[in-house]
Amino acid sequence: MDLRHPVTSWRRINLFACLLLLSGCASLNPDRELEIAATTANRVDSNIEPALLWDLPVQAESPAWNGIEPLTYGNAVAVAIQCDPTLRAALSMIVEKRAMFVQQGLPPNPSIAFGIGVAIDGLSGAPALVRGMQALSWLWKNPYRVESAEAELRAAVYLAAARCVDLSARTRTGLASILARQKTLSFDEQYVSITEKTVELVRSMQEAGELAQLDLDRALVDHEEAVASMVASRFKLRQVKLELLGTMGRPTASTDWQAVGLLTPDWQIPESELDLLDLAANGRLDVAASLEEVNRIEGELGLARTKRFPEVGFSLNYQQNFDNTREVLVPGMDLTLPILDNGEPAIAIQNARLDQARMKLLAAAELAQLEVRTSYNMLNEAQARIIIIRDGQLDAAIMAQERSEAAYTEGEADLNTLLMTQRKRIAVERLLVEQEYQATEAMCRLRQAVGGSFNPADNTVPEFDVEAKSQCSEGKTSL
Repeated sequence: MDLRHPVTSWRRINLFACLLLLSGCASLNPDRELEIAATTANRVDSNIEPALLWDLPVQAESPAWNGIEPLTYGNAVAVAIQCDPTLRAALSMIVEKRAMFVQQGLPPNPSIAFGIGVAIDGLSGAPALVRGMQALSWLWKNPYRVESAEAELRAAVYLAAARCVDLSARTRTGLASILARQKTLSFDEQYVSITEKTVELVRSMQEAGELAQLDLDRALVDHEEAVASMVASRFKLRQVKLELLGTMGRPTASTDWQAVGLLTPDWQIPESELDLLDLAANGRLDVAASLEEVNRIEGELGLARTKRFPEVGFSLNYQQNFDNTREVLVPGMDLTLPILDNGEPAIAIQNARLDQARMKLLAAAELAQLEVRTSYNMLNEAQARIIIIRDGQLDAAIMAQERSEAAYTEGEADLNTLLMTQRKRIAVERLLVEQEYQATEAMCRLRQAVGGSFNPADNTVPEFDVEAKSQCSEGKTSL
């Protein structure tokens, strides 16, 4: 807050002073902020609400999935939200920032000094001294401290919800990778079966003297290559399962389960790039956290400007001789004048930090826009290639294989043609699965880039004021 506007500043100080009588009832309970974080995290579409998952131990078995049943997108996200230690640390940060907010709102403790003297002037009676001291400068300093603490608490809420969005994107991408590997393994198994039949056919023809041993050797080589590819696919499938289990917080769980669901989710994605950019402008939680960092430093700047004023303290001295012949009550005031340190260096430091925070906010906003546009372009490219492969290349490859098999049986095509068409079909099928996975990955990145949801009603940054809840009325009174 700029001190060049004294009316606004004094209004804030007066309001803060009115709340002092209730400051002893300020609550450390972070339930409201945790509830806001959980409500904001609902945009990830978990099968179980985040608030319920956070009530469970981080290493406990999840009600969403028992590690044996087929795994869906929603269940995988639910397990990740429950079992991610980094997310729990982010939630703990909310608790810490709530406590810091309460701490910054408290006035400094008063000081009391005692002293007993011994008369050395020959007179009767020894003096006793009691002195009470209370700093007063916090009256105009604490509003800025509270402002900074509020911004830190809001940023912690946004970052916890943003962690859920990040977890959801990585979990969905991981499950999509498993679905793609499962499809690829299925194609490899089919190709092994096809090449095995080809070997049997060539062997029978070679034994009948219709083909040379070289033809059988070629067929066997293709079959062994197909088997090797199938074995590699099995290990790759297990590898992506292990990676997903790590993302879900279950690195030691079994891999004896199947992923189920559409490889390419049926999400209602806006077709306009401008609409997607608007979603990101309203829903990016990390950008909102960067804005709160600006607000925090603005509070620190206001606090630095108060160094231009004297530090003020009030004191009250009481002196009495033990013979009760003399008593003195002396009120006083302590002033620390800003002569040598007038606050200019502190103000310059905070101004520089404010410029840095604003530039980081701008960089975060520009990065969000870049991520939206690049991921949307990746999605459009993948979808365009899927159409070409599915409607063009795959149909042609299947027809070519079927015709070459028939022609080879009739003796109208050679073995090289048959093996080539078989390899071409499996290559096209693999390419289609890869493009479908690329489309899903781009969709997950795009969803993360806009803020976590394509629904404008869910994809908004919640604006809220931090309340100094009172514990005086069963914790329900708010200031």
